[in-house]
Amino acid sequence: MRRPILVRSVVVTATAALLAAGCGGGASTTSTKDPKAAFSTGMNGLNDSDVLTVTLKFDTDADTLVRLSKESGDELDPAIAKDIASAEVVFETKTTNGKKLSEIKTGDSKATASRFSFSDNGTAYAELRSRDDALYLRADVKGLLGLFNKSNVYDDLQSRASSLPAFVKAFVADQWVSVPNTVIKALTSQFAGSTGASPNPAQAQKLLADIKAVIGKDVTVARVGTDDQGDHLRLTAQSRQLLGDFVQAIGGAIPGASLALGKFKPEDVPEHSIVVDAWVSDGALAKLSLDFGQFVPDSEKKPGDTLPIVMTFDRSGDDIAKPDGATPVDLSQLGSLLGGLGA
Repeated sequence: MRRPILVRSVVVTATAALLAAGCGGGASTTSTKDPKAAFSTGMNGLNDSDVLTVTLKFDTDADTLVRLSKESGDELDPAIAKDIASAEVVFETKTTNGKKLSEIKTGDSKATASRFSFSDNGTAYAELRSRDDALYLRADVKGLLGLFNKSNVYDDLQSRASSLPAFVKAFVADQWVSVPNTVIKALTSQFAGSTGASPNPAQAQKLLADIKAVIGKDVTVARVGTDDQGDHLRLTAQSRQLLGDFVQAIGGAIPGASLALGKFKPEDVPEHSIVVDAWVSDGALAKLSLDFGQFVPDSEKKPGDTLPIVMTFDRSGDDIAKPDGATPVDLSQLGSLLGGLGA
């Protein structure tokens, strides 16, 4: 029996819960034995530094992924399973003035730099950096295609890119390209034009406050104990209530979101308990772990059916520099780009 249809809605809710649980507020050094207050202190502690690095990855191995795939009626190539098991996504944000993240005003884009990267087996396949009013992007296109056994596609892609704009050729060749924030804002305003203005700092602050309120209302926290990773807490919520409140918070804070989410019905979401394990260490959240195996129906679950995805938090990181020699994206050449791709 296949599981994806039954699990999909709950997984979306659980992932939202995992990501939202990592949203920190102002710095705090207060310690407490109350589990919910301890978790809140841990979230707040994340911003008590000038840098925060968040890593997202599966806590599993290739053999387990292949076995779980077979149980759900699919076949997963062992080589691809190995790549999935070792893959990780990293998001780092760092202040540019040495201040703590908690001291940076919302909307002050020049006060922080950030980077997003995807790597596998120690190889960085894609990276995005935000620094000095511009976005910088690079990707190992050939390597990414190789991860999915599509290396033969790269030669044709490279051939097509030779007649396309310079920034396309650079991107295909694993070189940096840059996009000014002014261009991004202009595009954003065009897409948001029919539904309202782009989100402003006040709206962003309201959204964060509303998400925290949802967590405070819908999530219960219990203490499991203490281990070498820190104070072990367990968060529990009900999928339907949590996702419904999340949607309401987003719709009330982001322009146009209520229209996009207008047809969403929380009652259509399968009711399920969502359990997330958390560890707080040295006054800050250190790790979150969500086992997707909990969404497998009891009638189908087998011993060892676990698939944890973990998010770790580190209040240290590398400097986020502006890449040298980045090729600027020229939007005036989009016409020739689309024409080349359709050739």
